[in-house]
Amino acid sequence: MAEWSKAPDSSSGLRERAWVQIPLLTNYFPTFFCLVFLTAA
Repeated sequence: MAEWSKAPDSSSGLRERAWVQIPLLTNYFPTFFCLVFLTAA
């Protein structure tokens, strides 16, 4: 709960986390989709 008391720090942390997660998701999602598609087929 202490992190939410620091609003600017939490917002900047979320923004940095988004910048890290977006490329990871764009790289990970095609491989995940291929694995699901291959196992389902």
